[in-house]
Amino acid sequence: MSTRGGRPALTENEVEQRKATILSAALEQISERGTAGVRMKDVARAANMSIGTIQYYFDSREELVLSAYRRHSEDVVNRVKPPVLGEKDPWEGLRQALHDFLHVADFTMRTRLWIELVAASARDPQLLALLDSVFLTWKQVIRDLIDAGVADGTFSPRVAPEIAVDALLAQLDGFEIAHATGACGTDVARIESVLQQTARALLGVRTPAEKPPACPETDTPRD
Repeated sequence: MSTRGGRPALTENEVEQRKATILSAALEQISERGTAGVRMKDVARAANMSIGTIQYYFDSREELVLSAYRRHSEDVVNRVKPPVLGEKDPWEGLRQALHDFLHVADFTMRTRLWIELVAASARDPQLLALLDSVFLTWKQVIRDLIDAGVADGTFSPRVAPEIAVDALLAQLDGFEIAHATGACGTDVARIESVLQQTARALLGVRTPAEKPPACPETDTPRD
């Protein structure tokens, strides 16, 4: 094993674990202090590392903040995976996607981070691009599920599917802001219940017995 300064070099896995610890500490600091209030020394203290170690992996505070936001956003998107279309009822898939989104990691911390990311992105093109990517990815998950439900008769939308998607996401964003500020009636269980009721009303969810019958197959004439 190679060494650096008399110490064994870290393995690739150990390096990734160290970076993950640093980024997790940075996200905690962003949640507590806001993007502008994050300092290298605070992150170093939270990660139980030296400032030199933090700077070895991240040259500047700006690079650290961007990397922390990117890691957090990727984690959220990766954990909220849509079901394989065709293998699960679209309504159950939508309910599960909303449930997973609300229960990935600490929802309170995530809402604070989302607000900070939105505010900071107004002044940083890289953060804005990251924000757009996360929003569009999550929007596509919902849109695919709604399209699948329309196609198989599970949904009979009261509005255009695109409007339904935007309405659900707008309601979710509003709840996130209210939850982050500690507003009454914005606990996760109530948010999930209201979102499901809204989705059911917008999409005209049908039970299996209410779905229109499939067109009978006709025999193909033979030569």
